[in-house]
Amino acid sequence: MIRPSNIARSLYNRLTLRTDRGPIGIGLIGVGGWGMSNAINIMQSGCFHIAGIYDIKGEAAQNFAERFRVRRYESVAAMLEIPSVQAVCITVPNSWHPEMVRLAADAGKHVFVEKPLASYPDECDALGKYCEERNVILQIGHQVRREPVFREIARLIREGPLGTPLFFQGVYTLLRKDRRDWRSESALCPGGSMEQLGVHFIDVLVALFGEPKEFTGGSGPASAQAPVAPWLHVCLTFHSGVRGIVSTSFSCPNHKRLEFFFERGGICTDGTSLNVRFGDSRPEMHKPKGRPGGVVQFEEFADCIEHGGVPETNAAAAAAVMRVVELVHPHEGA
Repeated sequence: MIRPSNIARSLYNRLTLRTDRGPIGIGLIGVGGWGMSNAINIMQSGCFHIAGIYDIKGEAAQNFAERFRVRRYESVAAMLEIPSVQAVCITVPNSWHPEMVRLAADAGKHVFVEKPLASYPDECDALGKYCEERNVILQIGHQVRREPVFREIARLIREGPLGTPLFFQGVYTLLRKDRRDWRSESALCPGGSMEQLGVHFIDVLVALFGEPKEFTGGSGPASAQAPVAPWLHVCLTFHSGVRGIVSTSFSCPNHKRLEFFFERGGICTDGTSLNVRFGDSRPEMHKPKGRPGGVVQFEEFADCIEHGGVPETNAAAAAAVMRVVELVHPHEGA
């Protein structure tokens, strides 16, 4: 069933989205699924014009090209040869990220790549150095930390009305029953649900508290009776003393919840709205206002290209997240 809000959003996008909104030429590598979401955010940022697209699925590429009247290329290499393409947005399966980033950097294009930068922290660091040596911007698509709700949590922590943060717990699940794709293959997505879901919460926590001082992790079966996707867990302790746990799984219906406990209250969020509790009072629910994180990240990407500077979510930030995610990677003989 299609919700009325989704219909309204689709109609609004169809009537208002334009590919020639800004001075920076960008090429899109991947325009299906989340690639379409990134394309919409790029257009809404008003900073770019889409100079070309490529998708391994020809039908998706053709549909996008016809709908938005942009040029479709038959290969990534062909698109990267075009001088009007100053930057690229890469939205492809995780295991392809390193190759695509290097191809773009070799062509002198600034790079925005969907999270994670790579499945392994050492490769994140290597890709950061690779782009730095070629003098191109590298930004990773960790948009969740930029959402208004998490900017508001950062403000509350900074200004301190709830006192010292003591503990957090996050649970993020998505039902992927009977779906067999690269996300379910350890060779292509070794961190499983933690690499796809938990990575968002871990990045938010790093943004709020800095790199963790200590972290441990592991996995276990979701059920002793059913062979379903496992639950993955990471426990983190930060230098400020705050600690907590993040758990993920592809085994049960969609659930997204991150909760913080403070000396004088608590905060709970589903990523869009906040429940703030002072003392023993009833939680107050509100939805912070602000630009969507998906749009803000492309505004920042454009600003770095035009004026220099280091993106908030650079290779070092990506590596910090993946050092935690790596804890749940499968091990030989396990």
